[in-house]
Amino acid sequence: MILIGASLSVRAQDTLARRAAYIGLDVINSLPSFVFAKGYYIRNTAIIEPYYLLDLKKPGRRLYLGAGFASGSTHQYTDFSPSQAFKGTYFRAAYEVRRMRSVHRILYAGYGPIISIAGYKGQYHFNGPTFGDYEGQFRETNNVALGFEGYFGFDFKLAKTWLLRLTFRNVMGRRTKADSYVQYFPGFGYTIEGLNNRFLYSGGLSLQLHYKIR
Repeated sequence: MILIGASLSVRAQDTLARRAAYIGLDVINSLPSFVFAKGYYIRNTAIIEPYYLLDLKKPGRRLYLGAGFASGSTHQYTDFSPSQAFKGTYFRAAYEVRRMRSVHRILYAGYGPIISIAGYKGQYHFNGPTFGDYEGQFRETNNVALGFEGYFGFDFKLAKTWLLRLTFRNVMGRRTKADSYVQYFPGFGYTIEGLNNRFLYSGGLSLQLHYKIR
């Protein structure tokens, strides 16, 4: 029995060893907010997104884990609240399916949940031609959003241990409270003008560089 148990343990370790794992980082999300600070919907925003990929036992399947931190400010829709400063942290997980298109290019698609916690602060301004202008400040903390995302994209093998991922994603979710109208929610992205701001829906892309650790 001891020999059988040892044999099963060795086989399990061998199977795990064959399951590739990667760590990576998004390399593009922050750039537009600095390069196009005057015209982009967010400006001077630091966005850090690390990722972990693990091949599952079933061929062509993968576990996808990600986290993120965003800190910056927005250009608002209305003149009475021209800018908001925000800071947020978010986490995502997904189940991914892959199909090989060529030796160096793999198509993938996935889906999974996302959770984000964010805070906002800023000023508002109302023009008052009769009694003078009115100004004030607002602050909103621990604003939580829960949602779901679906995505697809391509893996490009740059070398034996390096992988470049181009991802196109759609994400939707709901804020637990919506006391203030926000244009950008960390992890979810741009909020479409005119929608009920309690509900979030956005699309975007991500370019990630990954290194194979196993």
